[in-house]
Amino acid sequence: MLGEKSLSASIDAIAALIAATGRATDDAAWREAFCDGFDRLYAEHDLHPDGDTPAATFEAAATTARDIAEQCLPLGVAAVMHLYPFCALKCVPLPWWSPASLKRGRLLRDIQENGLILANAGSERVRGAASPLRLVNARDGVLVNGSYDYVSLAHVADLVLFSVDGKGHAVFCVADMFDAGVRIGPSRFGGSMKLSDTCSMTFEDHLVPGDRLMMIPAASTLHCMTQYQRSWFHLLLAEAYLARIEHLRRHWDLPQPAELLASLNELAFLRKYSLCLLDDATSPSAVDSLSRVTAAVKLRVSLMAQSTAEAIRAHDATSAQELGFIRRQPTCDEKILESLGVSALEADERQKLAS
Repeated sequence: MLGEKSLSASIDAIAALIAATGRATDDAAWREAFCDGFDRLYAEHDLHPDGDTPAATFEAAATTARDIAEQCLPLGVAAVMHLYPFCALKCVPLPWWSPASLKRGRLLRDIQENGLILANAGSERVRGAASPLRLVNARDGVLVNGSYDYVSLAHVADLVLFSVDGKGHAVFCVADMFDAGVRIGPSRFGGSMKLSDTCSMTFEDHLVPGDRLMMIPAASTLHCMTQYQRSWFHLLLAEAYLARIEHLRRHWDLPQPAELLASLNELAFLRKYSLCLLDDATSPSAVDSLSRVTAAVKLRVSLMAQSTAEAIRAHDATSAQELGFIRRQPTCDEKILESLGVSALEADERQKLAS
């Protein structure tokens, strides 16, 4: 955790960001206030965690996610949206002599030396949705056209990561956000969740150079990479929500029933097992196990968030609404429940009861 002085500075930076965006009279003023406030918040936290192992890198990233989310969940979620692609990129096992590994090494050096912020595009928010992008080969790389509906940290990210399905292969791309070929749309969320800076994004003949492209020859390889990245997201998202849940339960002096303590105990074991799997994710079967365990972590935290939201709704409607977002965040609770044998109808009923 942050030291007392650093924690105080972080709390001040969060409060200043919230106050400045709250005073904004239009979208342009809001964006300027958010960008300035995020720079100050960034200065108080390690957004490029390093560790000798994937588990150690996770612990460093989780500290940042928890410290921010405890004070402001939307900003904590925004931090997670950078931390998880950074950690996945840093830790994904690649043969050190491969072209992909060499490109990854150069990219990571650029990110860390220049303090770059990452965004990630693409999600499972729409059932069965395919990549909406189109690629055309160009002399120096590929031209990208198309849109994504949800990109967090859209106004402060330097790079956005995404993959595009091709004929018999897929392409992993890292695009420069500050380019004439990238257009950021309006915020996807209102109210306090606007602080996640989640917007639509459109590519218009945007050139991704060859050194920022990685060819993925098989669908199974892309699926494995997607599972690995999603596992990082589930783990760090869970840390952010748990920190906020614990803060709110303390603040409102909520009871600690036996089922809550049992859930927290189960989560501690699942978390420990997940970190062991992170350190051993060198095969598709290991990544599949990691994906299933981290989905269980996400679902358990989501159910805890929803019960906490109900308990505080009469006292703090804003925080209750923020807690409810986790059930729709990828992988949505409905899909996880269906993977456990719960029918779509039953999953819908559970979501209606929760909301």
